[in-house]
Amino acid sequence: MAAHRRAPSGAAMDGSVRAFALRSAAEEVDVIARLLRERHVHDGVAWSDCAVIAHDTRQVAALEAELAARDVPTSAIGPARALADTAIVRTLLEVVDISAREPAEWDADDVLLVLGGSLDPVELRRLRGALRHAELASGGERSGREVLESALRHPLEFALIDTPEARRAARVAETVAAVREGISAGATAHELLWAVWEKQGRERELRELSDGHGPLAEQARRDLSAVASLFDAAKRHGEREDGTTPLDYLRSVLGSGVAEDRLTTSAKAAGVQVSTPAGALGLEFDTVVIAGVQDGVWPNLRVRGGMLDTWRLAEGDDLPDPIDRRRTVLHDELRLFARAVSRARSRVIVTAVDDDDTGPSVLFELLPPAEPAPPEAAHPLTLRGLVAVHRRALTDPRSTESARVHAAGQLALLADAGVAGADPDTWYGVAPPTSLEPIRDPDTAPLRISPSRLHALEQCQLDWVIGDLGGDPGTAVQGLGTLLHAALEEATSADEDALWQFVADRWGQLEFDAAWVGESEARRARDLVSRLAAYLRAAARDGVELVSAEPHFEVEIPLPDAAHPAVLSGYIDRVERHPDGRVVIVDLKTGRSEATGDKAVATNPQLAAYQLAFERGAIGEVAGEIGGGAKLLVLKKTRYAPYAEPHQPPFDDETRAAFLARVDGAIRIMRGTRFEAPFEEHCRDDHVRGLCRIHTIGAVSAS
Repeated sequence: MAAHRRAPSGAAMDGSVRAFALRSAAEEVDVIARLLRERHVHDGVAWSDCAVIAHDTRQVAALEAELAARDVPTSAIGPARALADTAIVRTLLEVVDISAREPAEWDADDVLLVLGGSLDPVELRRLRGALRHAELASGGERSGREVLESALRHPLEFALIDTPEARRAARVAETVAAVREGISAGATAHELLWAVWEKQGRERELRELSDGHGPLAEQARRDLSAVASLFDAAKRHGEREDGTTPLDYLRSVLGSGVAEDRLTTSAKAAGVQVSTPAGALGLEFDTVVIAGVQDGVWPNLRVRGGMLDTWRLAEGDDLPDPIDRRRTVLHDELRLFARAVSRARSRVIVTAVDDDDTGPSVLFELLPPAEPAPPEAAHPLTLRGLVAVHRRALTDPRSTESARVHAAGQLALLADAGVAGADPDTWYGVAPPTSLEPIRDPDTAPLRISPSRLHALEQCQLDWVIGDLGGDPGTAVQGLGTLLHAALEEATSADEDALWQFVADRWGQLEFDAAWVGESEARRARDLVSRLAAYLRAAARDGVELVSAEPHFEVEIPLPDAAHPAVLSGYIDRVERHPDGRVVIVDLKTGRSEATGDKAVATNPQLAAYQLAFERGAIGEVAGEIGGGAKLLVLKKTRYAPYAEPHQPPFDDETRAAFLARVDGAIRIMRGTRFEAPFEEHCRDDHVRGLCRIHTIGAVSAS
């Protein structure tokens, strides 16, 4: 064997080559970012003299984005990325694509896609809720998605809702209209894109962000560069006149996963170079990180050209053995690895993930023993990382006194330098409340009380106030209950098929996390409809008369110390008159955990509120008649029937006074500025699942 082919021996470990086996892909990127920053900050190596090399271009794109998010300036070399791979560019192209189609062809996903470029998910939810409320107030029955689609076709509907979200959505609708006019007028691809970009109004926001520092500024600069590249490409299309229409060209860019050819190579950037071994050919760096050296990824022993047998073109009559072909591939992969390692002058770092699903490559046998993640990699070597380290040391009860003193001094220095997050005055929970005024002030407007929320208020004040301020996202189970309430309201007979058809026609209004959840809820809905039909048949057989469905009521409760009264208001599911002349109020319940005994509902505040409304004459159809109390219609099987009817007796002096005292207590809480959370009794109960659980769930990063 030639001397230069012999394996080296006797060389001491000097740290110039290190291997790391990490627990996850996120930890791998954390370690790479930490080591690169140490090389730059501690050893003074320029960013441009460092490189990260991965096996293929998919890894390159992911590493570039992940390292940039960890404050490591990066620049990919080699093949460019496709324009549509950038989110902001894809949004511009999708708006043009959807605008070119007829509005009748749009679906809910198209509408959300167009609006999503200007509104975030929370704003979209607010907008849909406002449109839905306006629809109901006008007597319409369209769902939130339907009114959103209609408003995008007719921007005037957005103008009727005077909210910031509606005004921004109106601009989006006007953009769609402008693009449609441009397509009809024969506008160029550049002009169509400019119409969308100008209407979105994101230029100023991105320009201001790009002037700063940190990951947000880096992302803003990448977005602006991508948009500029898109406009350059559109301009070149107009100059080439290659026979394709502007719309066809933009759609080809949207659907393409391949970047346009570049006639010139990009100048060497100031950041860390991220590339494949082929992209780093002819270059040399001080430090090279070879990332993602996984088993099955590097070496990749899959024989090339297996689908079309292209390897036969280079062979003669004697076909090679499959083992020989695989050996050739292995040699190619080893040459790629040798090429990547040889790009480094001083230091080589090789990383891989070692978890339950994958492990390091066999190439690790050629390297020093693999190390785990160093402890310091838990925090990035950045100003934000230093702030995090010292804040944890200062607030951790396990920290020593000397560690706390050191952390406090370091935070003071960082705060004097203006580093974000270092000043304790800016820490979460330390800043004073923005307002100490009551959430509900009867001096400015009547204080409205919902019977259905009285029980939540009594159980947990925090749970009530979160829901009252719009923090309840709703669930599919609640949506199913709403459908059954609507079916009961519209029911004119006990025909089960008609009830189910009513529910089935509106089933598409519900959203489920997965298809199997929707199928399960559909089976449950069918069962509930069957139980509801059984109740209606029994009521008709017993001579029970439906007086009113969903009547609205309002009961004023004077407040001597306020300018306006409290108003107990709501809707009653069903008011029935029995053959003996008694009027009974019915409240439908579809939950699995609803009580079915009379004792459990004797003090039910919702039923009591309905009885108070009946006594005060707030239900006009039965004012002055004989009261027969109130009951729940629980669609849950009992020993004697497919449903339960727990009954609350009519008011007497004692029960009436007790309920009015509960209302006074609710008014006092609603007028307050502090809301108690019974942590042990309610908030931490795993079976309650209240909104107040937001303060009982620990941080994701907590140990």
